[in-house]
Amino acid sequence: MRNKFSLKPIIILLLLIFVNVNSFAQKSNKVTDYSKKPYWIDMMKDPDVNYFEAIKAYNEFWAKREKPSEEDEIIGQDKSIENKGKLFSKLFKSKEQREKEEEKKYTLDVKKFEHWKMKVKPYVQEDGRILSADEQLKLWQQQKQ
Repeated sequence: MRNKFSLKPIIILLLLIFVNVNSFAQKSNKVTDYSKKPYWIDMMKDPDVNYFEAIKAYNEFWAKREKPSEEDEIIGQDKSIENKGKLFSKLFKSKEQREKEEEKKYTLDVKKFEHWKMKVKPYVQEDGRILSADEQLKLWQQQKQ
């Protein structure tokens, strides 16, 4: 008696699935869109980050946003007291208010990034690699002698 199910269609189906999954795995060279998410915040904390890539991420994120410029804005102080405590304004915010809140959310990080950029710039290599702490110490010791 012949078996109702044949292995041939199952093998073909599994082979097609394998080829399809393998072809998607080859497409991992995707470009990161730095304008959507503040990748630069995590990049400045990574000791193995490429300096030029972090600068690119920072610039692309702030390309269509307004960076805080005043010292009070940078450290997160809010001088305005309008619309505070009003339920309606908290629930229904204009696009401009939402954008300002987003900017304020990253104000301290902007200041940290600018400081990080200034601090590591002398240790950036031509390829964008930043010297490690040990390499910086050795360089300092060589200059001291």
